[in-house]
Amino acid sequence: MGKTVKNSFSLIEVLVFITILSLVFITATAVTIFSLRALTISQHKILATHYAEEALEWVKSEKDKDWLNFTQYASDAGITYCIISFDWFTEGACDDSYFLGTPNIFLREVKLTNIGINPVSQTDVEVVVHWQEINDTYNVTLKTSLKILE
Repeated sequence: MGKTVKNSFSLIEVLVFITILSLVFITATAVTIFSLRALTISQHKILATHYAEEALEWVKSEKDKDWLNFTQYASDAGITYCIISFDWFTEGACDDSYFLGTPNIFLREVKLTNIGINPVSQTDVEVVVHWQEINDTYNVTLKTSLKILE
């Protein structure tokens, strides 16, 4: 008489397999979530850089229009403006009512600091666009110095 061979798994083997498979799925899910979050942050950083460059170009055009008038918007200690619609009327840091962009999460501020006295020879410009992702705050900062053309 021959022996009968059973081709089945024990309960322990099945449980070990399910545990390993579960760990693989959990790891894959965690990697996917991390990658999607990093992608979203990168997309928002690109948008923030665009908004910062846009504000910097606007400030440069204001300087080119009239240097003396432009320097009136700055001081030795620096004056901060919340820039949404490209005007100088929103003096001070941005609050929650000044969001811009799509998604509507970005705050754009410009700080102008005059260097030199009568006449002002240089104005330092700092553009900061910041936004919040979950519990972290991110920002893009551009700095330049503008001088009067002689």
